[in-house]
Amino acid sequence: MLNENVLWEGKPFNYGIPSFTRYQITERRVIVERGIFTKKREEIQLYRIRDITLKRNLLERILKFGDITVFSTDTTSPTYTLRNIRGSIEVSDLLGQAAENARLKYKAQELTEVQVQ
Repeated sequence: MLNENVLWEGKPFNYGIPSFTRYQITERRVIVERGIFTKKREEIQLYRIRDITLKRNLLERILKFGDITVFSTDTTSPTYTLRNIRGSIEVSDLLGQAAENARLKYKAQELTEVQVQ
């Protein structure tokens, strides 16, 4: 990573079972690495994120973790779910703020439907 500040990093909560997935949020992108012998790495640029949702059932609310789904304009991963994230509300808020900061920094604007009359 070239001069990127890491805002958050973590692994999925798997009830004590080892996880070979690692999530990282920097000031420019979301990075997902998974695998043991063969590593697969996916990246989503923060300025491409359009929406973020958070899903937590009753047990997840009690244990304070949940699934964060990111909707983006990324061509390879337009929808990506960060599963079983501890402190999911805080991470979701942090991701939303980081995405907004990246859009402002890189002057990225979302184009939606334009109706011509």
